Amino acid sequence: MTSTLTRTLLAGTAALALLSACSEPSAQAPAREDPAGTDTHEGTAETSRAGDNHADGAEEIELTDGDIDALGITIGQVDTGPVDGEVELPAEVRFDQTRLAHVSPRVSGIVHVVHVTEGDTVETGQLLAVLDSRALADAKAGYLSALARLDLARSRFERENRLWEQQISAEQDFLDARQALEESRIEVRSARQQLEALGIDEAARDALVAGTDQPLTRYALTAPISGTVIERHAVLGEVIEEGAQPPAFIIADTSTVWVDAAIYGADLDRLRAGSPVRIDPGDGGAEIVSEIAFVSPQLGESTRTGRARIVIDNAGERLRPGMFVTVHAEALAAQAGTRVPATALQTVDGADVVFVRTDHGFEVRPVRIGRRSDRFAEILAGVEPGERIATAGAFALKSELQKGEFDDGHAH
Repeated sequence: MTSTLTRTLLAGTAALALLSACSEPSAQAPAREDPAGTDTHEGTAETSRAGDNHADGAEEIELTDGDIDALGITIGQVDTGPVDGEVELPAEVRFDQTRLAHVSPRVSGIVHVVHVTEGDTVETGQLLAVLDSRALADAKAGYLSALARLDLARSRFERENRLWEQQISAEQDFLDARQALEESRIEVRSARQQLEALGIDEAARDALVAGTDQPLTRYALTAPISGTVIERHAVLGEVIEEGAQPPAFIIADTSTVWVDAAIYGADLDRLRAGSPVRIDPGDGGAEIVSEIAFVSPQLGESTRTGRARIVIDNAGERLRPGMFVTVHAEALAAQAGTRVPATALQTVDGADVVFVRTDHGFEVRPVRIGRRSDRFAEILAGVEPGERIATAGAFALKSELQKGEFDDGHAH
């Protein structure tokens, strides 16, 4: 005995077929004239009424939110995009190299005190450690000596200049004093630049001249960026050389990260900067939507693959450097259309259906399918973008539907 669902689905399928046929002028049947001379479209009118009946009495599966969770059903939206124009790429999450800092002293010294450790959050300019450095002490002393010689040279020049203008001293004495003044200025500039190269800024130099500086040997190691200390290699009493490797500290700002995807073979010509992508972190959560920021023109020497880079806003730190993720990239010239995940489709009484979310459960909705791939199916009719459907667990809904038919002849 044909069930209510069977009659409804067949009527719905017929209505969809009619809509498809009516969309093509060549498929329209000519009007037939009855004996009274009146044009009729009996087949078309009957089919349209069947479609209306399906819309009015659509089969529905009643489920509570608890039932939906228990059945493992995932709800998603019908969207638009390519069906068979996606490229699946393996990728790795990396630190954003523009937000990563290797912190090493610019002068050799012994670690006097360490203020931070791994996992600490630091701000730009925050003190990380203090070193004792003889080389720094020599540089500071040289700067102070150069300043003192400059003051003496300036005083001598001013005196010789007055004497020469009064024709009391020889011109050669005036010229010698001027030369000594210029040489002293050069020495001060050289000593100042040496301190700048060691990271001693103007405020620290002014404090040094004022005599309020700490001991000449003290070298402050500060954070160049805000972020998290992810590595610490500075140990109390250890000698750290200039530019030592590994660095004393590594600081990373993970509010943004890079996702580097490997591109193989023919796919190299199908992806460009700006291509839309979806990133699956593999944690069961929603995919991350972004776009390719950069495609390297160079192949890896060992892997012989290209590289596509995606810059991700990682404020919630969902992605962590070192993770492996899957990237689904939209290839060039891919045709977009209404689509649903392949997992959303089921077959009921020979018709393709999806389960549309309602206030009380799910409505069984016949659909007409176009192109298909392993991931998506193109929808030509039946649902519209934005409608909420069961994207995973649809087979459980089909089982509930069939169970309802056997129990009482209709879905519950």
